[in-house]
Amino acid sequence: MYHYVREDSIFFPYSKHKEINDFVNEIKLIKKNNIFLSLEDLKNSKEFIEKSYLLTFDDGLKDHVKVAEFLKSFNAKATFYIPIKPYLNKQILPVHKTHLICSKVGKESLLLLKKACIELGIEINSMILSEEKTRYKSAYNHQDDEAQIKEFKKIINYYGKIGLRDKLLDWILEKLGLQDINYKDFYLTENEIKYINSLGFEIGSHGVSHTLLSRLSYREQLSELKSSKEFLERIISARVNSFCFPYGGKTSYNKKTLEILRKLNYHNAVSVESRDISQNDLKNFSFELPRYDCNEIHKFLKI
Repeated sequence: MYHYVREDSIFFPYSKHKEINDFVNEIKLIKKNNIFLSLEDLKNSKEFIEKSYLLTFDDGLKDHVKVAEFLKSFNAKATFYIPIKPYLNKQILPVHKTHLICSKVGKESLLLLKKACIELGIEINSMILSEEKTRYKSAYNHQDDEAQIKEFKKIINYYGKIGLRDKLLDWILEKLGLQDINYKDFYLTENEIKYINSLGFEIGSHGVSHTLLSRLSYREQLSELKSSKEFLERIISARVNSFCFPYGGKTSYNKKTLEILRKLNYHNAVSVESRDISQNDLKNFSFELPRYDCNEIHKFLKI
């Protein structure tokens, strides 16, 4: 599971990304003794294939054009998961606004959130939903981040009031001089999505708004999964068969989500769980396929 794949930047000193040269070296090392497969390859295979790698790239980021071109030169396969709201409202998603803020100021992001609440007349405790704070208390535990960054992201993405989120994030972005970053410079264009697909790579759905599905009603989840699928299918003129849960952990979706995926004829879905995909997963849990984070690559390769 990859997200940002790019060069280091002095403008974003705390960015959590895969440096492009490290990515290139990883793919070369994997290629030496393994094969690259797609999720559809596994679905259609009559036998379980050992020493195979499945590459996935989340969020439809501008980085992924060069990634796809490089992977094509290695005859590798991959799935690119794309949220569609940026194409509908022409804005950067809240989840990525948090990334920009954390990449710029690191652990000071939580302090800026508290300052934003004061300036906008919002009581920080009223921003936090206590029931959901308990429900999602383990969020980001697996990530190697400072406690302040984790708390900032939890409030924004997991248990803060959704209606107040954009107002607070926009105040912080303006404070940091980041308010003019254009969504067109951040995400793939529709033509670039077509281009990546034309190179032979699978396009998968990442929902509409990259929101926590387990916080939504059945109807809201249905809209997220159905609208995103149909939108992407119109772009690439092909079926969209795979889904990627936003945030990905077990608490990010529920039984309703799995029911809707089947109803809409998705073939599979990927989550975030650090282990190999097993034969049992493919047979009985194809809508909860585990993935390793790309920063765990040292578990497999001598880097």
